[in-house]
Amino acid sequence: MILVGDWAPGNKRVQMADLSSIMIANLEGPILASGHTAEPSPKAGPNLFSITLPEENGSFVFSLANNHIMDYGSAGLESTSKLLDRKHFKWCGAGNNIFEARRPLIFEEDHARIGMVSCSEAQFGVARSNRAGIAEFGPWIYRVISELRQSVEAVIVSIHAAVEDSPWPSPYIREFYHSLIDAGASLVHGHHSHIPQGFEEYAGGTIYYGMGNFAVDPEKWHRYPNATWSLGADIDFASIPFRRRTVTFAIRKTEDVNRIRIEKSSPEERSNHERYLDLCNRPLDDPNLFAGLWHEVAMRAYNRYGSTFMGLNEASTGGLFLYSKKKLSYLKDSLFNRSFRKFPSIQKDRMLRYNMLACESHRQMLTTALGLLAGEIPDMRTPATSQLVDELMPWSVTAKQR
Repeated sequence: MILVGDWAPGNKRVQMADLSSIMIANLEGPILASGHTAEPSPKAGPNLFSITLPEENGSFVFSLANNHIMDYGSAGLESTSKLLDRKHFKWCGAGNNIFEARRPLIFEEDHARIGMVSCSEAQFGVARSNRAGIAEFGPWIYRVISELRQSVEAVIVSIHAAVEDSPWPSPYIREFYHSLIDAGASLVHGHHSHIPQGFEEYAGGTIYYGMGNFAVDPEKWHRYPNATWSLGADIDFASIPFRRRTVTFAIRKTEDVNRIRIEKSSPEERSNHERYLDLCNRPLDDPNLFAGLWHEVAMRAYNRYGSTFMGLNEASTGGLFLYSKKKLSYLKDSLFNRSFRKFPSIQKDRMLRYNMLACESHRQMLTTALGLLAGEIPDMRTPATSQLVDELMPWSVTAKQR
């Protein structure tokens, strides 16, 4: 079995090489026909969908708990789940109500029974008792892990949580993932960062903080280094304890502009990927470095978009939506998608602020940045942390604190 990252190829068809194992992936958005007439859900951020699933029936297990699977409402979820079932793909993490969304999945791999539970940070599309949606993470997950441990050899928690485009998790998310292993999980399969994050062994389990983009349209991600390759974890459940091997995958353009190809990285690419992953992993063993890097990430994300979304940017003279076109260019997808245009400015403000406060990673970013600015949190940033973040997060260089 191979744990991989986000499946969100959009309008591209996907060809995969050397598929010799079941893969577990995050299905980032519903599967709809290219000319569909489904109505997008009101939200802050783009409404995503893809037109294709893997060609090999039954070759994937999908986590549906993320902030895009409900982008076209319950109709999009229903059509997607029916298509997954027809192609014999297994899935979990969403449903017609909160109870279905939290329901775990049990399947066999390498003659071992595997339990899987899928959940996400709160953003948009969270299931309620009377509403379809995704499973939001919370204390309930510990009970599910405990129950699964009674009947399976290994438990996988697939979880959607991260500050986007950060190579490192927040200290809060890291501690939470540790608690999942303490509760009995064998593997944590993390996603939402859109670039690979680090991984570590902890208390007999393995945590992958972020797998990156496994299948996406490279034209939409070429500006972000490390967004068109992804981390994979080849897990052998035939042995107890299970064995794992790290692999990386690259997205290739093809002569057919409507198709992309996913294959294992070349030796040269692999060398570069290993260096990058080492820079992600090394801070996990150095508490001061890890804290300093998180402070860098939080401040730059706050300066880039967090303060703007919250209406806290002192440079603003007319409120959140009166910034210049240049200042708002990075918000284009959020502010001008089809569903978002329908709402008055005050509703847009509320949605953006909800997104910042409901999502745990966003909230941790905001509170860390404000704590640093207010002097409540001791600043752990150094020239070394600044240099490392400059290298791995070049988009953030212009957002350094002034």
